Amino acid sequence: MSLPRTFHPDPEAEPYRIDQQSAFRVKSDFRVDFTNGGYVEARDFLLDIEGDTVTPERLAEMIVSAMNLLRAGPVTIFSMAVVRRGEHQDSTPA
Repeated sequence: MSLPRTFHPDPEAEPYRIDQQSAFRVKSDFRVDFTNGGYVEARDFLLDIEGDTVTPERLAEMIVSAMNLLRAGPVTIFSMAVVRRGEHQDSTPA
């Protein structure tokens, strides 16, 4: 998988659900462009995942859902890495 890549998340995708018991998280850098102008970027953004893998396409959908970005357009994933809970700075559940 070569990054960065840009995705157009499916508006009908399964919503993201927080799982504070998850053993794994995905840590990513991304940019979401809005359909009405502007954008939001994040670095080292953490999301809980089921299992120990996630596709970049699903990550783009999870980002839009987790942040409730109603006017989201393309999502560019610059980097992503699966980490075990406790192997990064934010190791304590909220």
